[in-house]
Amino acid sequence: MAGYELLFRSSTANFRDSTDDASATSQVIVNAVLGVGLDRLLGGKPAFINFDKTLLLGDWATLLPADKIVIEIVETVPLDEATLSACHRLQQQGYALALDACRCDRRTEAFAPFVDILKVDFQQASLADQERAMRFYRKLNLKTVAAKVETEAEFRRASELGYDYFQGFFFASPTVLHTARVPASRMSGLRLVRLMQGEEIDLRALEEVIRHDISFSHSLLMYLNSAFFHWVAPIESVRQALFLLGTDGIRKWVWMASLPSLAQNRPPVLVAQVLMRGRFCEVIASRAKLALGDVDPFLVGMFSLLDAILQRPLKEILDELRAGPGIRSALLGTGGDADLLSLVLRTVKAYERGDFQAVDTEARIIGLSPEILSTCYLESLYWVESVFKPDEQTWPATRLSGQKGFHRSSQVPAVIANQ
Repeated sequence: MAGYELLFRSSTANFRDSTDDASATSQVIVNAVLGVGLDRLLGGKPAFINFDKTLLLGDWATLLPADKIVIEIVETVPLDEATLSACHRLQQQGYALALDACRCDRRTEAFAPFVDILKVDFQQASLADQERAMRFYRKLNLKTVAAKVETEAEFRRASELGYDYFQGFFFASPTVLHTARVPASRMSGLRLVRLMQGEEIDLRALEEVIRHDISFSHSLLMYLNSAFFHWVAPIESVRQALFLLGTDGIRKWVWMASLPSLAQNRPPVLVAQVLMRGRFCEVIASRAKLALGDVDPFLVGMFSLLDAILQRPLKEILDELRAGPGIRSALLGTGGDADLLSLVLRTVKAYERGDFQAVDTEARIIGLSPEILSTCYLESLYWVESVFKPDEQTWPATRLSGQKGFHRSSQVPAVIANQ
């Protein structure tokens, strides 16, 4: 993942109800810098923050560190000498600038010398415009973002056109392949997950599978010795690790450890998204004190992206894993409106999409305020950052080292996520 885009949501309605871009962004800045804190919120990634003309001409950017943000010039910013001069000044001060809603037009051409990144809306720009934009602006050594990429087909097209970054939910949308067998390279991961489906875990069988697979045994010991735990002495054996984790901890680790093998050839950020969805479901259910019986909301959240990971119909995967009725009803939507797990999952999905009106409706039914739901989100985000390193698909205790630069230079294709 390359970075986040921070969007304003009011604390009372929990959806974007401000028609004043300057007011909205100023609240983002105050909340991010003075409230949560950029480092804690972003986990070492830069933040794209929307700036309108008022903010560009003012001194708001000086409140933010140039190495942690990208100033995104919104579509409403007029093309005039004052705004172009402001962009030039900010660029000279070391800020990276992005231009939103780019097309092959006079506005984009005029801003191009003063910005580092161009964002093209894949839902608004025609294929011809997308191609023309790449041909014209590639020679200026500008970086490009394909925004609102919602399907894998759109992602492939953007990749073929040469975009540097991609923003959207394409990685969570499956391209379903009807195959009779799971590839052998993924079977070991599925074998571990299957062992978790019974009411009681066969620890001896689980230990055997882990001990005879170097990647799983390494992952288990790395996880137990990460900063998330605070053991007096290092954990050095599989048996000791399983004993310390306990039943619930084992179930979570098994799914996390299986993800890299299951998600082969899928975007690394998808693995982080799977973990985030599982943890978010778990934290919401815990805060709301929902009576869910023996069904684990963590697994429900993670299983909800199995089709995107394996590129197969979800029902077939659940049949293969012999998933229990509680998980099946929540994931397949057969439990009705009274299904609390379905409600939690719908809330999490709406939060991911930025559909905060839907979030507000679902949260009221669950019994959580927007403020508490935001706290749940941040708690889940910190947990994922502490146990997973999406750029390398490992489980170390340390955070990402170094920033990804967005100034004009060569860059590895990556994903910009909404925050």
